Amino acid sequence: MPPNSTLITPICLLYVCVLLTCFCPSVVLGNLKVIYAVNAGGQEHTDKHGIHYSADPLHGRIGTASDYGNHLLLIGRVPEQDEVLYRTERYHTATFGYTLPIDGDGEYALIMKFCEVYFNEPNKKVFDVVLNNKHTVVRELDIFHQVGRGTAHEEYVYFIVSNDRLYYKDEQSDIRNGVVRLDFIKGHYDNPKINAFALLKGDVANIPRLPPTSDDILPIDADMAVFNDRVSAEGGSSELSSDQITDNQQRSRNAASSIDDDIFDEDEDNEEEPSTKRRKVSGPRQPDPYSMDDSSVMLPVFIAIGAFIPLLFCLCKL
Repeated sequence: MPPNSTLITPICLLYVCVLLTCFCPSVVLGNLKVIYAVNAGGQEHTDKHGIHYSADPLHGRIGTASDYGNHLLLIGRVPEQDEVLYRTERYHTATFGYTLPIDGDGEYALIMKFCEVYFNEPNKKVFDVVLNNKHTVVRELDIFHQVGRGTAHEEYVYFIVSNDRLYYKDEQSDIRNGVVRLDFIKGHYDNPKINAFALLKGDVANIPRLPPTSDDILPIDADMAVFNDRVSAEGGSSELSSDQITDNQQRSRNAASSIDDDIFDEDEDNEEEPSTKRRKVSGPRQPDPYSMDDSSVMLPVFIAIGAFIPLLFCLCKL
């Protein structure tokens, strides 16, 4: 045996450990499996938790990709390396969405990332989010009202899949061809949008979350409370009966918002607006308060001069 062999082996092991740490970020997620993640309107990115977001698959197909968020100096609540997820977005003048793959039975968590980069007041961009063409998982989302402008916001949706059925709160729906729809619904306000999203499976109680804001009171949202009640009552079973789900959800129904049963159809015929050199924004252009007509400013001066000339003429006659 060579004299340095005893040193080479520990060094090699240390080198392998370093490589695993750097190039296998999914280890950080523990018992969570990333099923699907997309950086809407942008390119692929791996965040600090090791979640790899693919480039937007709707590029050139539906809606408009915008990087208007790049004009902001910073995005609140997120580290600099992950601001890219909130600076780009996809919006559309009609309802649009994505197709999410499902990886068998189990517990799922959907993380949707948003950031208002254009409007400076609430009640401008308000829209719903519907899952699997049936479940209104987010109702009347007003990003600015939630966190203001230039600040990251996330919505968390928890559901269970069992025997090709999706169970959300006290509702259920069929899963066809192993996929579910995620749609952003156009309402009476400005265009719906999404910055990024990630679908995770496994230990969904420990999904990565944004740090709380000053207005956050509870460490866990109502949806997660409802979900935990269901899972604890089921004892981890992957097969759920309709009676079990009804009994478990009845205790937590007051904590959940009402659900709209309307089914929304995707508008597949809409194409993405052609890209231009000019940066696209997520809303209508606001009037410039400084672009006033100079004539409106000089009008009082002209009136004063017009009134003074006759007066001067009368004084000269005296």
